[in-house]
Amino acid sequence: MLRIGFLLLFSFTTGISNAQYNSVDIPRLLTTTTSDIASYIKNNYNTDLERTRAIYTWITTNIRYSTDSANSINMRDDKDAKITFALRRRKGVCENYAAIFNDIALKIGLTSFVVSGYTKQGGTIDKEGHSWCTVLIDKDWHLFDPTWDEGREMDFKYFMMPPSEFITTHMPYDPQWQLLNYPITQQQFENSNSYKNKQTSFFNYADTINAFLQMDSLHQLQSSISRIQREEISNKLVKDNFNYLKMHVEIINQDKDVDLYNSSVAGMNDATVILNNFILYRNNKFIPEKTDTEIQTLLDGIDSKLQLAIKNLDEIDRSKATFTIGTQHVRDRIQALVKRIKDQKDFVAMYTATEKNTRQALFYK
Repeated sequence: MLRIGFLLLFSFTTGISNAQYNSVDIPRLLTTTTSDIASYIKNNYNTDLERTRAIYTWITTNIRYSTDSANSINMRDDKDAKITFALRRRKGVCENYAAIFNDIALKIGLTSFVVSGYTKQGGTIDKEGHSWCTVLIDKDWHLFDPTWDEGREMDFKYFMMPPSEFITTHMPYDPQWQLLNYPITQQQFENSNSYKNKQTSFFNYADTINAFLQMDSLHQLQSSISRIQREEISNKLVKDNFNYLKMHVEIINQDKDVDLYNSSVAGMNDATVILNNFILYRNNKFIPEKTDTEIQTLLDGIDSKLQLAIKNLDEIDRSKATFTIGTQHVRDRIQALVKRIKDQKDFVAMYTATEKNTRQALFYK
C-alpha cells in the first residue's frame, strides 16, 4: 500500500508539473515587447528551467514560420529589428525565433547566446544557414531550436536535446557551440559520422565559452575565427560565415581607427584653443594682470592632450585593419603646434625671469 500510495502521489505531482507547460497564456497587451514578456514569465515562473520552458512554449505557440518574413540581408545585424518585426507580425524565420528567445532569456537574467550554423535533414545539407540558442541552466549549457519545434505544443523535440543528438542535425560554425568535449569536423557531420571524434584532443567547451563571454565583441569574433580556421573550410556556408566574421573584424577595426583619429584631432584642436587663448592674452600684454604662477599655468594640460593625440595616431599606424587611415597630415599639424607652444613657453620663462619693472619691454621685441 505504501508503495502504491507513493506511485499515485508521484504521478499526481508530475501531472501538476506538466500542466503548467500546456500553455503559456500571456495577455496579448504584454506580448508586444520582449521586456513585457520577460517580466510576465519572471513573475509567474520560479526556476530557470521553468522560465526557459515558458519562453520556448510561448514562442513556438505564438510565432509562425513564414518565409515571406525573411529579410536576412537588411536585418541580419539588427537584433532589435528582428525582434520587433516578428512580434508585430507573429511571423518569422529562424533568426527571428532565435533572437526573440535569446532576448527574453537575457532579460529574465539567464545566460543565453544565439548560435549560427547550418543543418542537415534527410541526410542532405540545407542550402541556407540556421540559427538556434544555447542557455546556461544549473551550471550546464543546453541547446534549443524553437524554429524546428514551431507548432509542436508539448511534443518538443529540440528543447534541451542532448548535444550528442543535436549534432546529428545541427552544425554550428564555431565548434565551441557543439557543446561536445570531442567536437566533430564538418566532414564528419556531412558524412553522418557524428560519433566521438577520437582524433581530436579533449576540448573543454565550458571553460572556453566562459572565457568567450567575458570578451568584447572584437575578441569574440577573433576567437571564433581562430577556432573555425583550425580545420579545412570546404563547406560554402561555413566559408561565407567565415568571411562574414572577418568582415566584421575589419569593420570594428576601422571604426576603432576612426574613433582614434577623431580623438586625436579633437585633442589637437583643444590644444590649439588653449594656445590661441594664451596668445590673445599675451597680445594684450598680460592684462588683466595675473601672478607669475597663474601665467605659467595657462598652458597646463596642453602637452598631455598632444601626447594622447600622438599615442592614438601610433595605435592607428599599428592597426590590423586592411584599410587604414593616414596619420601624417595630423602629425605634421601637431608638430607645427608643438613648435608654437615651445615659443610661448620660452616667452613665459623669459618673462618670469625678468625684473618686473622691465617686463613690458618684452612685448615689443
